[in-house]
Amino acid sequence: MDNIFGLKTEKVYTILELNNTVRQLIRQEFPNYVWVCGEIQDLRDRGAINLNLVQKHHEFDEIVAQVKAVIFENVKPQITKRIRESDSAFDLKKDIEVKLLCKVDLYSKTGSFSLTVVDIDPIYTLGKMAQSRQRIIEELRAKGYLERNKLLPMPRLPLRIGLITAVDSAAYHDFMDELKKSSYGFCVLVYESFMQGKFTQASVLSALNFFNSKCAQEVDAIVISRGGGSSADLSYFDDKKIAQAVALSNLPVISALGHQINITITDLVAHTTVKTPTKAAQLLIERVKDFLDELNRLGTGIFQTAQNYLSSEKRALETNAIKMDSAVQRFFRVHKDELLTKERDAMNNVRSFINSKSKDLINSAHLLRHSDKLLKSCRTAVNTIEEKISLLDPKNVLKRGYSVTFKEGRALKSIDNIEEGDIIKTLLYYGNIDSKVLDKKREDL
Repeated sequence: MDNIFGLKTEKVYTILELNNTVRQLIRQEFPNYVWVCGEIQDLRDRGAINLNLVQKHHEFDEIVAQVKAVIFENVKPQITKRIRESDSAFDLKKDIEVKLLCKVDLYSKTGSFSLTVVDIDPIYTLGKMAQSRQRIIEELRAKGYLERNKLLPMPRLPLRIGLITAVDSAAYHDFMDELKKSSYGFCVLVYESFMQGKFTQASVLSALNFFNSKCAQEVDAIVISRGGGSSADLSYFDDKKIAQAVALSNLPVISALGHQINITITDLVAHTTVKTPTKAAQLLIERVKDFLDELNRLGTGIFQTAQNYLSSEKRALETNAIKMDSAVQRFFRVHKDELLTKERDAMNNVRSFINSKSKDLINSAHLLRHSDKLLKSCRTAVNTIEEKISLLDPKNVLKRGYSVTFKEGRALKSIDNIEEGDIIKTLLYYGNIDSKVLDKKREDL
């Protein structure tokens, strides 16, 4: 039978037959175990370890090929032992390159191509990790990140600390207990983070972002602290993103990752590196103590300077007082006769002034006695004048029956000043009269 392509088909395969055939071909091509190199991605440890082994482009961070791999539970202890017995232990985790001894196979039921891992070459992985680590260090150095955080000034009184650690861990308690023993007023703001495992990167980055978002008045320095552990545990702090975040921190970062031998990339970029959480606490305590000691030295210096100044001024005052006393005594000795003469003259002047004023007072007393008679005489003369004035008062004249005649407000003394028909006003003692002149006659008195 010919198909649409004109080819003769000798056999029709079922899916399972097809998959089994492919499986046999694979086994024929790869009858033995083969070494496969690749980068671990999507690692899941659920008894058996499932992962994707990927190959990336040599220049770009892009996956060009990948294959599924599995480490079954019966093989996992052997592989773990091989890793632990290597010179520098590590954990199987995302982004590390491994060299695995695998059986190439295909699962017939699903047609899934996969690798079954039976062994690992730790030396290859360690070499790749070292290369990756060195590559990261060189990249950070080229950007100036290795020194950037170190250039930040460490506060002279670092009492407000941002602590990145696993809460209730030995590292946490060692750090806090050491600070408490100092009796200084430390204020520690803790951000709980994973210190190993796949969540380490995300949690540590989140903690660094949190503390850097605080204002300068809330946090003086950041401490990243973890207890002891294996080199594999420590390798999580060779992470490029964590190193960059530490380098770019606006606050000085103290690295206390609890390892006596290995130095992580995080240690390299941190402001200050110490071996243990206890050492980190002691570093902060020593800095506060140095600050307080300096304050005490300055206080003592100020007090001593003040004492010296006061003593010097006191001596100067005493010297000036002695000089002044001597000068006053000499002055009075030299001017004693002159002063006595001036004193006599002053006393004589005072006596003369008093005598003169006494005579003036006596004369004034005589004048006062004579002035009484003079006042009485003047009072009699005034009364006489008042009586005369009273007799000449126009009202009294009017009261005796006399009157005054006015024309246009002017008193009339003669008929020459009026004409017939003029209106005149006559002022009496009681009231006044308006009149019209009918006739006028001249009569001599």
